[in-house]
Amino acid sequence: MRKSTELSPAQKIRAAWLWGGSGSVICGGAAAYLTGEEYFGEELVDDEVQLWRSTWRHAPAGIVVRKWSSAPEWVQYHGMAVTTPARTAIDLARHLTSDVRAVAALDSMCRTGRTDPDAIAAEAFTMSGQVGVRRVLELLPRVDPLAESPKESELRLIMRSTDLPALESQVEVRDGVGALVSRLDLGNREWKVGLQYDGHEHLTRARRDGDSVAMLRLPALGWEVRRVTQGMLHTPQTLTRFVRGAFEKQGWDGQGAGRRG
Repeated sequence: MRKSTELSPAQKIRAAWLWGGSGSVICGGAAAYLTGEEYFGEELVDDEVQLWRSTWRHAPAGIVVRKWSSAPEWVQYHGMAVTTPARTAIDLARHLTSDVRAVAALDSMCRTGRTDPDAIAAEAFTMSGQVGVRRVLELLPRVDPLAESPKESELRLIMRSTDLPALESQVEVRDGVGALVSRLDLGNREWKVGLQYDGHEHLTRARRDGDSVAMLRLPALGWEVRRVTQGMLHTPQTLTRFVRGAFEKQGWDGQGAGRRG
């Protein structure tokens, strides 16, 4: 390729694998990208492609060589050796320093990366003693495959750390004849409180129009729904007060009692 050519993620990954030679296994963000994971894979491949090799080899810019004590479990993808989805999820999470980012990566791998918490746990137990694996096992109970973006994962984790009533992911609200009115990112059915994260996917005209109609209809069905922006995630205490106000408006008194909507 010409030096001026901007390579696609798939081209970067294949180039790195060809450089790695026989016995190399694609891992980390590159493996996540190839499984179909929607967020972390492409972001990480933009910086580097990770390869497992049994022997050390000095890598050029854009390639990182991982040398673990034993060969990872792998599958074949378009002629290339790639770590299994469960192993890929573990490697992603254990090399992300932030617990929130690590859980979000596990969420995303479970939703779009063709794995699940049970498979990840099973693979992690076979890797006992390796760096970061114990941390992944400790984070697994916080994973929710229903989260549709890393920011939704972050919002969920912030809410779980509060004393507010529990919120579940992807709550469907239907009208009296069963028609879907809205699918809330987080919701509490008992108190009819919902949260919607305003991510970039909400910026399209069609999505904005649909959101506006839903926000008009939800109060008539007894729901108090608050829209959360990225900036609010940076101030958890302010966000918590914001959401607490919604529960209090619905009659929650802070003790689990009060008038239900």
